[in-house]
Amino acid sequence: MHGTTAADGEAASPTDDAGDAGGGGGDWKTGRVTYYGAPGSVAAAYDPSRGEGSFGILAYGSCGYTNDGGALPFPRAQYAAASDGSPDYPGSCGRCYDIRCKTGQVLNNQGNPIQISNGFYEGDEFRPYLPAINPNVTDTKGREFPGNPAPNGTQVTRCYSGAPTIRVRIADSCPCTQVLKETAPGVAAGGETRTQTWCCATQGVRHFDVAYDAFEQLAHPVYGVAMVEYRTVDCDSGAPLAEGYIDRQADMGTIYSGGPRPGWSWFPYSSSDFNLIVSGAATPAGTPSTCLSISPGGGLGFKCRDCYKSGLQPFAGASAISFWIRSNTQSSDPFASSTPPGQAPDLKLILQKQETGNYCASEPSTNTTTPAATAAGGWYQYSVPTAAFNCGGGGITLSDVTQFEFQNTNERNADVCIGEIKIVR
Repeated sequence: MHGTTAADGEAASPTDDAGDAGGGGGDWKTGRVTYYGAPGSVAAAYDPSRGEGSFGILAYGSCGYTNDGGALPFPRAQYAAASDGSPDYPGSCGRCYDIRCKTGQVLNNQGNPIQISNGFYEGDEFRPYLPAINPNVTDTKGREFPGNPAPNGTQVTRCYSGAPTIRVRIADSCPCTQVLKETAPGVAAGGETRTQTWCCATQGVRHFDVAYDAFEQLAHPVYGVAMVEYRTVDCDSGAPLAEGYIDRQADMGTIYSGGPRPGWSWFPYSSSDFNLIVSGAATPAGTPSTCLSISPGGGLGFKCRDCYKSGLQPFAGASAISFWIRSNTQSSDPFASSTPPGQAPDLKLILQKQETGNYCASEPSTNTTTPAATAAGGWYQYSVPTAAFNCGGGGITLSDVTQFEFQNTNERNADVCIGEIKIVR
């Protein structure tokens, strides 16, 4: 994903105006942002009061956009979490938004000025007001907190002068109801269920949790929360898109092309050496692929969360699913893996409604399907008819399907690169 053309938020003073108007046109809506993935200096200042690890991490989010070993395939400032109370939460993985800061009073979920009581927002012990803990924390650029000019227990966040319009990609979830295991920092024995009120907004004020690296470009992090304007955009061009957009056209929908397309998460399991985007393993279409080593019984899933709902349903009316695949085995030893170089990899293919665990009745494989095309570099293209999955016989229809999965049923690892995964209508 390309960043915006605005500056990197270097201005040292706040302003009473909104940030850069950025992009022009489109339907800008009112939103609110908090942040996660704070650096050690910020965590050290607030974790003793908030609880160890209270700012969370960017890696291993609910959309799965994390390479083997915890490396992030996208720049840190582009990571964001969608509140699951939002009407456009379904299909939100991989969707991009332009966000610009708006100086003014911080609003609650009902659109009213937030009240600060005894050092907490609306008296909620899980939403502490950071300046009440320590107002003297500087950001990573050494800037001091400019203060809260609001009277009567409310908050005004002042955006930095010249703050850029930032572009974020949804890579995680901000759950309204958070279920925590007792092993989590600060959680009581037996675990806890907490309400994250910021993330319960359903209408009016849309909430995002953005990376600290992004928030710091908009306003001082001691504020902890800021009002913004946002709009859904194309991740690369920045062209405005309809709210709730997923990559679904009348004749085709794309799951993966050079990276996950809007709507789709990416989850390797029982795998190693997995990388979301590998430019050095370009498909015949010239786009990067995703590469991994799948252990026996492991796989790679692409999920469009909650996309069984009306208006989404990426597999509704689909006639086939197509993709390019090749071996990524580096050894010439035929027993090193189940995917010798140059040969078509053998993987089972699965369609399911992930939310309920229901599967289509049949599970074809590449081994039982004739390739539709081949290309230099050991690439094989498959176009598997959806009829081969027998979805009507499995208790779900194609309209219910929210996940497509590759699975290794062989006795050895399957080392593969996969790209250009498309749903054909």
